[in-house]
Amino acid sequence: MAFDIDYMGRVSSGANNQVQKVWIYNGTATGANDTVAEIAASAYFNSFMVNLTLGLGPLSVGDIIFVNGSDASGMYQVATVTTNVTVSAYEPTGVVDTANIADLAVTTAKIDDLAVTAGKLAADSVITAKIADDAVTSAKLSPLTVQYAAVAVTAAEFNGMYAAPKLLVAAAGANTLLVLDRVVLAMTYGAAAYAAGGVAHVQYDDTANGAGVIASTTLAAASFQDTASTVYSFNAGVVEYPFATCANQGLYLSNITGAFTTGDSPMVAHVWYKVIPTV
Repeated sequence: MAFDIDYMGRVSSGANNQVQKVWIYNGTATGANDTVAEIAASAYFNSFMVNLTLGLGPLSVGDIIFVNGSDASGMYQVATVTTNVTVSAYEPTGVVDTANIADLAVTTAKIDDLAVTAGKLAADSVITAKIADDAVTSAKLSPLTVQYAAVAVTAAEFNGMYAAPKLLVAAAGANTLLVLDRVVLAMTYGAAAYAAGGVAHVQYDDTANGAGVIASTTLAAASFQDTASTVYSFNAGVVEYPFATCANQGLYLSNITGAFTTGDSPMVAHVWYKVIPTV
């Protein structure tokens, strides 16, 4: 392949790997024969040519060569340096951390619902490296993105949620509001049915006795007194959400009237929700 150099650069470790250097060739004369060059044959990058022709010293193993040419462009890493220099395609490694993702840049279309856990995203054409677990926070997601959490609820927590509501989703921070989409509560029946209790719901904050602002539809206490494994579903509520009592508050499972008793069946709460700004 032959192509004219429009721009070329390399990152070098320098002599004895002591000094990091960046070389840039942009068509100006930096050596006796370095005009806007044409790479027409092998050995253009061999250590002798780089040293004598450009006067910049030999390439070193691990150096990165950046080329933007008329025929082709790319990034290459020096693999060996003997009489000739051999290169391999440069493959970036590492993870994309939270600070490297623009706020609201991750939309629902970028999330693989089947293969992704709550802390991971599927790769796409913009994010080329893997994303670290928990690197994508709510601040990085569009308000249109539906988020998901699976929360274990023990029998003791369900029996006790009248006095101590069970946290499902933690508060997202100042000037945010959690908007519930739905909750699916899956009970695996044990040996004893739940008794007593009162109307159950999802609410904002951990106010005891089910006294927080209701965020979901409700289910009667009798619904939970089954003697077989059962799934219970709550949809989004239809009441007002005052900022003073709902903004920057978590979502909790609770009930009114009185505590459930006797039941020993564990549950898993599957929660779908959005985080929206309040300002």
